[in-house]
Amino acid sequence: MSNKLPIYGFRVLIWKSGVTYGKILAKIINGVIRFMPIPAFRPDGYLPEGLHLATLEEIALCFGTSTPRRQSLLGCLERWVEFVRAIGSLRFFVDGSFVTQKPTPGDVDAVVWLPPDFEGQVDAGSPVAVALAEMIETRQPEELFAAANALEWQDWVEFFSQTRELDGRRKGIVEVQL
Repeated sequence: MSNKLPIYGFRVLIWKSGVTYGKILAKIINGVIRFMPIPAFRPDGYLPEGLHLATLEEIALCFGTSTPRRQSLLGCLERWVEFVRAIGSLRFFVDGSFVTQKPTPGDVDAVVWLPPDFEGQVDAGSPVAVALAEMIETRQPEELFAAANALEWQDWVEFFSQTRELDGRRKGIVEVQL
């Protein structure tokens, strides 16, 4: 028996400059329909443009269970989320091929908005802050990036909102609800 939960598409009324039809995702968990804030993929395999807020559980259900590679990347992401929550990070988003329809994604990119007291936490010897600072400084893992302020955060959002395709089309990224 498979432990994968099916995703269902539902047609619903969505209010946006009038009433329109849209499609949202839902999974049936313990007999309850749970609507997913992460929108369906576009035909090109990317999320619709925007910064889509979701819980770690929703991200796991949507992106982290279908293949062994996705499960491995989810493990990395879960560790990073533990770290950013422990230091009191302001915001955290994920991108990379992990948040696409690719069955075997190459990576999961992430950006953490560091709290104002992060350097103080490092100076005080907080084990989590020191470990995170080392990851950021050494670029190990190379997919984890940091923003120290709103301008840097917005620069990273803009950077990751474009594909690496020649046309540089816009795509969506997912912010983890901390």
